[in-house]
Amino acid sequence: MFKGSLIKILLIGPAQSGKSRLANYIADREDISQNGYRPTAGVRILEFEKEAPKNPKRPGSEKVIVELWDMSGDTKFDSCWPAIMKDAQGVICVYNAENPKHEQELEWWVNQISKKAGIAAAQNVVFAHHLTGKAIKGQSKLPKSLSSLIVHDTSIEEGNQTIHPAFEKFFNSLMLSIYEKQEKEENRLMN
Repeated sequence: MFKGSLIKILLIGPAQSGKSRLANYIADREDISQNGYRPTAGVRILEFEKEAPKNPKRPGSEKVIVELWDMSGDTKFDSCWPAIMKDAQGVICVYNAENPKHEQELEWWVNQISKKAGIAAAQNVVFAHHLTGKAIKGQSKLPKSLSSLIVHDTSIEEGNQTIHPAFEKFFNSLMLSIYEKQEKEENRLMN
């Protein structure tokens, strides 16, 4: 990777799960405390610069540009999804942990976006988002079919203790996966 590399991460999940607020929080945008619900039309793209974890095969440190693609939870935009999914490297699946219907819908979202985009389970993470700001009571459970995905309980009110560490862990893991993939490709080309 080189300085200024682009990392594309999709935020997916049902409508009214808190994706836009999470995207704003992760990208350090000012408009975190949105009043009322405003559905995302299609997609919003937020960009920010982030220090990448050290690549074990290359000296020095580097910054990358992270693009968070905050996808609408409304399926009427599904004709746009193939273009949105193109070149995605990671997925954050978000659902409202206080809405049992969202937990059921999560599998559908993973199948429609992550799997169709060819994103490996290791490059996905689930944020069980608590919209009311209630204290997080513990690890949320995923359907058995999604047991290979890591889940983190998050809330805006406890963002420094929940969102930032969860995103940091996911981002570092994603970058290491990208480094490994690049090394394999370089080795393949040299042989």
